[in-house]
Amino acid sequence: MKRILNQTAEAIRQREGELLTRLEVAAARLDAPDEDLKIMAQARQQLDGLFLLTVVGEFNSGKSAFINTLLGGPYLEEGVTPTTSQVAIIAWGPERRTSQLEPFLQRMEFPIDWLRDIHIVDTPGVNVVIQQHEELTQAFIPRADLVLFIASADRPFSKSEKEFLTFVRDWGKKIVFVINKLDILPDEQAVETVVSYVREQARRLLGVSPEIFPISVRWAQEARFSPQRPGAPQLLAASRFAPLETFILQKLDEQERLRLKLENPLGIAQRLVSRYLTWVEERLQLLQDDMTTIEHIEEQLAAYQEDIRHDFGFRLHRIDNILLEMRTRGDAFFEETIRLGRFLDLMNASRLKLAFEEQVIDETPHRIEQEVHALVDWMVDRNYRQWQAITGYLNRRAQEHGDRIIGQVGGEFDLNRQVLLQSVGRAARTALASYDKSAEARKLTQSVQTSLAAMGMVQVGALGVGAILLHIFTRALDPLGVLAAGGMALAGLFILPARRRAAKRDLDAKIDELREEMHAALSLQFEKELARSVQQIREAIAPYTRFVRTEQEKLAQVEMDLRQIETELLALKEAINAF
Repeated sequence: MKRILNQTAEAIRQREGELLTRLEVAAARLDAPDEDLKIMAQARQQLDGLFLLTVVGEFNSGKSAFINTLLGGPYLEEGVTPTTSQVAIIAWGPERRTSQLEPFLQRMEFPIDWLRDIHIVDTPGVNVVIQQHEELTQAFIPRADLVLFIASADRPFSKSEKEFLTFVRDWGKKIVFVINKLDILPDEQAVETVVSYVREQARRLLGVSPEIFPISVRWAQEARFSPQRPGAPQLLAASRFAPLETFILQKLDEQERLRLKLENPLGIAQRLVSRYLTWVEERLQLLQDDMTTIEHIEEQLAAYQEDIRHDFGFRLHRIDNILLEMRTRGDAFFEETIRLGRFLDLMNASRLKLAFEEQVIDETPHRIEQEVHALVDWMVDRNYRQWQAITGYLNRRAQEHGDRIIGQVGGEFDLNRQVLLQSVGRAARTALASYDKSAEARKLTQSVQTSLAAMGMVQVGALGVGAILLHIFTRALDPLGVLAAGGMALAGLFILPARRRAAKRDLDAKIDELREEMHAALSLQFEKELARSVQQIREAIAPYTRFVRTEQEKLAQVEMDLRQIETELLALKEAINAF
């Protein structure tokens, strides 16, 4: 083909090759089928090849007979049953020869001069029962520069023909219609009726009014292959074969063939660009659903943290109430103890300490210990339930979209996405199944013990929360430290009311300090546990999140590339039309 290119056509050809290369890159990023990549590679190669006139139609429509008539002899096998099992490229050669190029693709060479410029492609019938035949024909259509569609006058535009023509149309191919078996029609009116019907059906299906040639291959063969028979010229004229032959061998001159040859890759590229843009839009929509899933999970985590912090405050209030009750008992203890009638008790430190522990401290450490254990169990249970909620959400997501495969393509994308959904769901279920609530409670309790022990400067050892708190209370609220005033100080009666008030103030201050320290110790452990739980959930879904965000970025870039290619293809098409 390059031998007839002028400077303008050569520039167009080079630009088409560049666009096809860019489209191949985009297709590879979308994990497009290998067949697509093969079609694009062939389209690039064929820019340098000869013109391909591809003959298609149902079996027994007369395709092989038509080609034989065009070639001027019985070169191809004919019959009423499917005789073409392969795609055959009919080309010029110094002698008659057939060679196998690929499985189901052969090259047939004949010493016919006009085949130096045009290659004929013979295809299996589009309606044959052997499914492979139809697949072969469809696979070769993208390579065609012009499609010659042969229909039978007794069944034009059958269902299978309409389906196949839709496939051809989607590749942007120019189609010329040949209505064969004119000889079975009774008169000219019947011929016009069939032609009008085909033209109208083609206009509806293809959106254009195609060129239509009604012919009788049988009459043309009889006249051509037996030229000496009486009436052969009249029979040839009646066959109307000459106008079609003139169109193929003369109207399709070098300039017209070049234009169609240059248009061919554009049709292929536009078809693929349109398909890939659809895939990108569907994938982006699917990923947007995935992003919504991730956003819902984040919303759940935010609501979870807000709710659990709110509930944690109420649980701290319950511990506060226990301490406030102890303060009330302390006030009553001081009112009852620091008075003149209890002078001997005040002088007995051990008795005073014992009374303080029994009457003021009482069951406070044990009750707080119970509240701490209840708080720990509550935190562990809330974490567990949050894991259940996230796991259930992910599992539902995987089930709802497990069958959302985008057409027949994008296998890697769909597979990767499904594997991630399943693996994330599986990881969440595994984590949930291995979530030992008792072990988590023990671990958290030990952390709380460590914090409380540090607060009271106690060695944890085998001590429980209650023992640690008892040590803290007896150290922080030591009545000897509160009441010791020296013998001479207690001797003055007027000193006792002041000492009682001071003892109450001191007790209140120490309980407030104790409350703050317990708040700080428990809140620290609470926030650590909450952060750990939330982080575990985020880490579990991190591969899924990364995949979604990475794919979104990639697809946005591919979409932009495809839009640019689409725009440049339209500009090239205008340039070719003006060529």
